[in-house]
Amino acid sequence: MTAAEEVDPEVTALARRHAPEVWEAALQAAKSAAAEVLTRRLTDAILTSATGPRSTAAPEPAIPEPDPGLCAYAITWSHAEVPETLAEVDAAPAVRLLPHEDLAVVVARVDVGMFADLDKEAGPPDGLDPGSRLAVLARQHDAVVRAVFEGYPVLPLRFGTVVRDDRAAALLLEEHRADVSEWLSKVDGHREWGVRVALPAPAGKPPLDGISGTDYLTARARQLNGDQQVQTLARSVVSTLHESLSRCSADAAQREQPPAFFDASYLVRQDREETFHDLARRVEDDLAAVGATLRSTGPWPPYSFTPSQLVIGS
Repeated sequence: MTAAEEVDPEVTALARRHAPEVWEAALQAAKSAAAEVLTRRLTDAILTSATGPRSTAAPEPAIPEPDPGLCAYAITWSHAEVPETLAEVDAAPAVRLLPHEDLAVVVARVDVGMFADLDKEAGPPDGLDPGSRLAVLARQHDAVVRAVFEGYPVLPLRFGTVVRDDRAAALLLEEHRADVSEWLSKVDGHREWGVRVALPAPAGKPPLDGISGTDYLTARARQLNGDQQVQTLARSVVSTLHESLSRCSADAAQREQPPAFFDASYLVRQDREETFHDLARRVEDDLAAVGATLRSTGPWPPYSFTPSQLVIGS
């Protein structure tokens, strides 16, 4: 049976008998249409064979080009040197000094995009992922500042300070040159030390079993009075301590609402540090008598004593 007869035998017979000319025209039109379809399919097959199968997947997103800039960490004297130990800290970038007259800014070439949207990662210090971008960059910043500070005075710059190029860094130095030079001269030979005093945990509530309400209130009042006495004694000790440490220091800063009972920072000349620590140790026994503890931290760069007009950085 021919392809034409498969359409409908009765229609085919009637068309051939009564309208042969119509039948021939229809047959030619069908052949022409079939040729067009076959041509398109052959074309697709040839192209697929030559170039591989067509992909219907969405195109890969374009990877943004790095946006180079300079991360600025601190300002110091132009004769300072960058220690080699920085390479060991979280793969810190290559740090260098960019001098301008008697000052220099400590910089490293970075991709500025690394500092984008860091505020979205911010959270409580104990809840921040140590491997997060914010934590890694913050460790790098502190490591660079402290490494340079081991040998020279520094003015720490705000974390995430970025300038476009060497010229912009030089303009930063020029803009703040007088104030920064005065500041570096003031803190040269000084280091920051922290002193923190923590009180014992408050006494727990007395047990309720086997005592009357009156006895419970009496016991509770005695406990609260004991806690208050501890605070009063400790406050007297740390007040005297703060006065003596302040006289031994070039500057002092006490936090008004510290996480501990007492928390203060002191800017101490290095040749007076031994005296400073001796003064702190003298009150340890007095504090221990009421269950309080004293802890010193440092030495640190002078983070707590940077004047507000010198908090430089975007």
